[in-house]
Formats: sequence, C-alpha cells, structure tokens
Amino acid sequence: MKSFILLEEALNILNENVEQLGIEEVNLIDGITRILAKDVFSEIDNPPFNKSAMDGYAIKAEDSKSEEKINVIDKVFAGNVCNSLVTSKTAVRIMTGAPIPSGANAVIKQEDVKLIDHNYIVLNKSIKENENICFRGEDIKKGSLLVKKGKRLDYADIGIIASAGVEKINVYKLPKIALISTGDEVIDIDNKLMPGKIFNSNKYSIISRIKELGYDVSYTAHVNDSKGQIEEYISKLSKNMDLIITTGGVSVGEKDLLNESIENINGKRLFWKVKIKPGSAVLCSKVNKSLVVSLSGNPTAALTAFELFVKTSLEKMSGYDNVKVKREKAVLCDDFIKNSPQRRFIRARAAIEEGKQVVYITQIKSGNGILSSNLNSNCMIEVQDGNEGIKVGEIVDIIKF
Repeated sequence: MKSFILLEEALNILNENVEQLGIEEVNLIDGITRILAKDVFSEIDNPPFNKSAMDGYAIKAEDSKSEEKINVIDKVFAGNVCNSLVTSKTAVRIMTGAPIPSGANAVIKQEDVKLIDHNYIVLNKSIKENENICFRGEDIKKGSLLVKKGKRLDYADIGIIASAGVEKINVYKLPKIALISTGDEVIDIDNKLMPGKIFNSNKYSIISRIKELGYDVSYTAHVNDSKGQIEEYISKLSKNMDLIITTGGVSVGEKDLLNESIENINGKRLFWKVKIKPGSAVLCSKVNKSLVVSLSGNPTAALTAFELFVKTSLEKMSGYDNVKVKREKAVLCDDFIKNSPQRRFIRARAAIEEGKQVVYITQIKSGNGILSSNLNSNCMIEVQDGNEGIKVGEIVDIIKF
C-alpha cells in the first residue's frame, strides 16, 4: 500500500481499480442524469412533414402579387390533414404545425390578410415562395446523430430523443452505494445532544451530495469505534455493493480503526493519505467487489476528499472513461495570503461577470471541522504546494461541484 502520495498518483491508482459497471436498457424518461452507453440516431425526419410556421392561410405565393379576392376552400388544424388541393386564387385556412396542403407553396400570416366575408380574403402584402413553411427534415434528418455516447443526459437530450420517437435507450448501470459512519461521539439528529456528542452532519451532507449527482444510497449504517463491527459491516456489504463510503477512523489515533479493519478482512489497501489539505486522511481499498473509500470524520476534510475521490470514481463506474478531476480557469476576486506547504483546496463561489468567469473565496474560517466554510460555495480553488499566497486578479484553477 502506498502512503502520503500526490493527488495525481492517487487518481491513477483509482483509475486502474475502478471499472465501468456495464450497460442496461431503460425507458427514455428514466434516462435523466444517466450516461449514454450507445449513440442515438434519429429514426425519422423532424419535422416529419412540411408544416406551417404560422397561423394564417396556405396559398400559392404568386397570388400574393395581385389584389384579387382569394377563395378560402378549407381549414386545417395541427394534428389533421387537409385533402383539398390549393390552386390559383384559392387558399386553405391553416394553423401553426398543420401539414401544408397539396398545391400550396407559402403561408401568409393571418394579420397580413383582410377577411372579406366568411369564404374570401384579400392579401395585404406580397410573400415569397416557401415563406413561413418548416420543411420536412429541416431540424433533424433521418439517420443523423442525436446524442453521442458518453453524454450525461439532461432534459434537452431527453427531449430531442423523444422527438424522434425513441422509447428506450442504453445507459451505463448506476453503482450500488453504501454509507457507514463511525465514531462513539456521533449521534443521529433524532437523538438528544448529550455532553461529548455531535450530530452526524457527514451522513446528511454526503447522502445529499450523492443524490444531487444523480445517484442513490442503497444502505446506511452507523457503527461505534469497534473493529469487530466495522469489519462485519464492510465484509457483508462488499459482496453486493459497488462502492462503500465510510466516515471517521482513518487517521492515526487510538480509535482510528479502518486501516487495521481492512487488513483483517483481507482487503487490498490501495493508498492511505494524500498530500492535500484538507482531506489528506483518506484510505482507499478494494474488498471483494467493492471499492471502499474511507473519509475523514471532519466535515470539510470529508467533503473535499469526496469531490476528489468519490465523485470521480462514481463517474467512471457509471460510464465516464476515466477517474479524472475536471478543472476550469477563473479570475480571483479575493486575496488569499497564506503559505501552502502542500496542495490546498479553498471553498469558493464561481460566477460569470462581464463575460468572464470569476471566483470569490467563501471560506472565511479555516479548519477541517468548520462546516460553515461550505455555505454558499459551488467550487474549490486549487492552490499548488509551495505557493505563498494568491492575489486578486490572478488566474486560478477551480473545481466545480
């Protein structure tokens, strides 16, 4: 097992030990936030027929050059078909989305005509051939690529696939996730807070973040600082879960039991401790079929390591090609004058101002256990080791949540 390694080395180790979980077919409506496993192509032209872009009258464009009365011979609504043939000096009343009747080559808007009586109109302007017509396949041609493999599906993807009449899609399977919190001092929020105890904020923060990312937690438990209990839970869950997240017990204290527990159940420890702050105390292991990521019990440390190691592993399990941290550039709007002997991650908020991405530091107080540093943040600023401080106006790397 490697210990106290660089972030890049830790991510490489995870990449070698985390696999995609396979493919399943789901109903299109259930594909939201899932990662597409196969390209989706359109099976039809869209629109599937020439249709009106306006409420108005389907006519022959050449008739708009005279002021003679035009006979309205029929009416057609969206969803219906008109069987009448448009000839010279005739028109069909047409609504938006309705198919263009045979013989018509333009649509004049209803506000550009004058109704003489129930069956006749006079055109107030001249229009060109094909005006106000949406042509078959104008938006999407049959056989064209709609959404490419590897895309995390959003509402727009679902909508465009639905427009082609595709009912089922192939996506990568979602991982089965378990969360185990540890610690004699930790109690759930439905208990009375007694001296020496703290509420289990990590449980609620991590489960909420997992749900926010589009996953579910299949199992949760809390165990006290007991090697036997910890080993029993992990050993049992590792037969069915793809990912087991634990909180607490990964440092070097008398009750930091995870390292020894993993060894006792013949788990393979991948690495322990990474050169980052906060979140250095993280243990990653393989037990049976499960990846086990053991986070610090300190909230800010746990949530920082979650973004770097848990989120990235979940992404690969559910379809991404690699375990990878995604960085963006932003202009710093606050000074951070502090030495960073090792790589540091600072809670911050990114925004677009005057066409450029900027970032404000939200982390006023420092410390692994300072929960308030997470409020109002939507990213982390990455500060490289050996840095003596960063100042307003500098371009910095950020990792968005």
